[in-house]
Amino acid sequence: MHYSERLLIHIKQAERITQAAKEAAVREAGITAAQQAALAVLSDNPGINAAELARKLSVTPQTMNSLLGRLETRGLIARTPHPIHGTLIEIRMTERGAEVFAAADALVAKLDARLAEGLSESETAAVRELLARIIRNAEAAGR
Repeated sequence: MHYSERLLIHIKQAERITQAAKEAAVREAGITAAQQAALAVLSDNPGINAAELARKLSVTPQTMNSLLGRLETRGLIARTPHPIHGTLIEIRMTERGAEVFAAADALVAKLDARLAEGLSESETAAVRELLARIIRNAEAAGR
């Protein structure tokens, strides 16, 4: 099989193009795709610490600290000591952060719908299932 027909090439191209589209979409809300991803995880995990957030986003702690610094400077997150374990720092979205996230999330939802245009619900579900299987296969291959 020619390299241009390999599954890896198609996955990489889809990731590159969809990430660029997401970057353009969330720019309208005044944030980057990485900041939107961090806010998305924070929306489901208020009080998470930076190390766990970095793990969930598959980035280094250094990258996460830089990203959090930018979000904090803009007033989108607050970092506070854990009420019991004072050495742990909890991260939460501020009210302003929640507003920006809601705007960005609406833009991402619109993009998601656009990506699925022309696909039936069952085709969309099949794509999700196939990608989930590919992810599991890749995780197993990486061990």
